[in-house]
Amino acid sequence: MRFKIREASPNDIDAIVELNEQLADYHRKIDKYYKPGSETRKGFRKHLSEIIRKRNVKILVAETGNKVVGYFIGTIEKAKPYVVPENIGRISDAFVEERYRKSGIGRMMFDELIRWFKKNKIRYIELSVDSRNETGIKAWQKFGFKEFMKRMRLDL
Repeated sequence: MRFKIREASPNDIDAIVELNEQLADYHRKIDKYYKPGSETRKGFRKHLSEIIRKRNVKILVAETGNKVVGYFIGTIEKAKPYVVPENIGRISDAFVEERYRKSGIGRMMFDELIRWFKKNKIRYIELSVDSRNETGIKAWQKFGFKEFMKRMRLDL
């Protein structure tokens, strides 16, 4: 199977929203704190429409044939004033349809995002992953990420 990794265009927004719905539903199974995918569609579509052309954002899609089967979103953000780097990279979203996982698509999109970060002189990349998402944690560790901070929540 052949895959193409490319920068997303506004024409890809509907396909990315569909994939994000699957991602939201996966998280919903982990914790009812997350909204079902059907409730995220409108807000996520608006979010994508606002960021897709920004210079500090890179949205990649993976397609096979004419079907988008995965996406990654990377951003360059101002770092907190108490850390050394001025800017950091952040991977805010990443998803590959289940039937296309372990095909190298995630690695291809990740590598393309890394090239973009390096081109923009980013030396540190951060992301968040639910601590109960074993699949996600293993994937990010495979890409070289290591835990360096804990994010905690209190349910009232």
